[in-house]
Amino acid sequence: MKNIYIYLSLLAVIVLGTACNNEWEDEQYEQYVSFKAPIASGSDGVTTIYVRYKDNGKVTYQLPIIVSGSTVNSQDRDIHIAVDKDTLKTLNIERFSLYRPELWYTEMEEDKYEFPETVHIPAGSCVELLNIDFNLQDIDMLEKWVLPLTIVDDGSYAYQSHPRKNYAKALLKVVPFNNYSGSYTASSMKVYTYINGKPDTNARTTDKRTGYVVDNNSIFFYAGLINEDMDKDMRKKYKINVYFKEDGTLDMKQDDPSNEMEFELIGTPTYSSTSVMDATRPYLERRYVQIMFEYDFQDFTYGGSGTEVIPIKYRVAGSMTLLRNINTQIPDEDQQIEW
Repeated sequence: MKNIYIYLSLLAVIVLGTACNNEWEDEQYEQYVSFKAPIASGSDGVTTIYVRYKDNGKVTYQLPIIVSGSTVNSQDRDIHIAVDKDTLKTLNIERFSLYRPELWYTEMEEDKYEFPETVHIPAGSCVELLNIDFNLQDIDMLEKWVLPLTIVDDGSYAYQSHPRKNYAKALLKVVPFNNYSGSYTASSMKVYTYINGKPDTNARTTDKRTGYVVDNNSIFFYAGLINEDMDKDMRKKYKINVYFKEDGTLDMKQDDPSNEMEFELIGTPTYSSTSVMDATRPYLERRYVQIMFEYDFQDFTYGGSGTEVIPIKYRVAGSMTLLRNINTQIPDEDQQIEW
């Protein structure tokens, strides 16, 4: 009798084990199709992508397209991709309100990008790449450029896009970079107000200033303490273009020489570049760019539209420093930089 119980127990284990194995061979979820475009906390609902600016402005970004599920993709699929204007418009209204269009993200101009309408994912593959070819020459980073993409569904297609919010959408905020662009520490930059024809002694400062790409060797930033988040129609009046010359000097000019900013350099602005390896993480390279300058400019929009404008002259003097941490173990440049 005891042997019978043993045999029955063994038989039950075999049956249950076989059932479990068969169960795990089956798809446990749904094989939905989605983008790999994660949205970081505090990013206003967009995915920031960094692309290296090149001499001709042309660069390719590869966006992963994923077939989800617990088993390997078992069939050939042609995934259809399209620009999604409506989702970007909805995002702008929800984030910034209908009445503040000057704060909205701007849809990328059609001549600035190109991508295939379909991406083929063969059976046995769960990930393929969508090649997006950008042409960033003459791009104006005054705008917050976004390329909004969606996976197109149709009953005749051999796939279904992921139903979860944001998975089948990719709102790509395109940020080109060069060796000099990025977030500068600006606490050593002093801003003085002119009083009775000369700069006063009470300096104002700010923690950060951003250098935006103009071309491969140039950036622009906003004069003095002009708010980087203010109305773009106001910001554009205070753009200062900075060209980095091989001899260590800078060519600095106001972007629009015809406006009333009255930008005037004092002396010759310079820059230096250094690189050191981290003492505790030997694979981490720290690259520093420091720019030193002195200039005057006039704020000629103080008071805003509809009120009397009171021009205010400022002296700006000091330095700003860019730190870029590079993980040398990662081969792709846009991925190895710790943004």
